[in-house]
Amino acid sequence: MKNIQDLLDRFEAFKLKGLQLNEQDLHDRLSLWDDINDAVIELESKFLEGDATYDRDYGLRLIELKEIKDSEGKKRYTDATAKAMCDNEFFDRYLDLIVIKETYKRLMKKAELIEPYTNVVKLHIRKDFSI
Repeated sequence: MKNIQDLLDRFEAFKLKGLQLNEQDLHDRLSLWDDINDAVIELESKFLEGDATYDRDYGLRLIELKEIKDSEGKKRYTDATAKAMCDNEFFDRYLDLIVIKETYKRLMKKAELIEPYTNVVKLHIRKDFSI
């Protein structure tokens, strides 16, 4: 996957140029749009996979802690304590998922901003080749 910061920097460079683009800029803008969409797809896949793994592992650990409570016959872990322990153990993984999700959303917004321009560029390129 392309470096996300590189994609964002390229996006900002095009934003500064506005509509004053030469032919190479048009092709570069299409390339940027494709790269951003590829990154979005990859991040979405990574997030969904990580989210499913997180939910599964969190649930298994919660069950494990509750079984310890039940097997010892003591109230060593109440349900709330078991949940708090799981929250603490899985906190870093949860933060990693949030970062992926927010990066995904940010790139989606950039792709949505570029899309109308790419449609114009595609029409322009088709027109040039049809002459």
